[in-house]
Amino acid sequence: MTRRILSTIDSDPIILSHHPLCGKFDDHVFKIKGRYVCIGCATVYPSAILTVLFLWIMNLSSFAIAFPIAMASFALNMVRFLSRDHRLSVLFNAILGVSLGASLLSAINAPDNLRLSVVLVGLAVAFIFSFVKGYRVLATCKSCQRYQEFPSCYKPSPLQVKESINSQSE
Repeated sequence: MTRRILSTIDSDPIILSHHPLCGKFDDHVFKIKGRYVCIGCATVYPSAILTVLFLWIMNLSSFAIAFPIAMASFALNMVRFLSRDHRLSVLFNAILGVSLGASLLSAINAPDNLRLSVVLVGLAVAFIFSFVKGYRVLATCKSCQRYQEFPSCYKPSPLQVKESINSQSE
């Protein structure tokens, strides 16, 4: 099973980036040893882990502290939708990671009578955020002339391959 997963990661350049690998999304990924990696995921998840560790070590992981941090950092992150400037995306992704980490601690440390509500609110917020981000990616893809070829649109089209071969033979 592990070998199959690693084989898939090795053979599919989009799997760790989950963005189309075309020029329209170059600012969403970076390359490590030939593998494309999503900048957002590479920022959000480590930030979430560091937030959990920091709040736990500093003894600030109680629901009364973690929940307001989660909500405030998520609200601050919503500013990202007012701008299409990707220069701030790493900062916003780090803030989103803080929100994720604090949300996890909130769900774990919520009073029994609130735990289910906290988890449901967290899942709803995550779903809505993912939907909005996904909608923006899809809108970009739909405006592309190669949209009908998705998800293999990142590969050169047959015409581009033929033109490349012809230009090399000249």
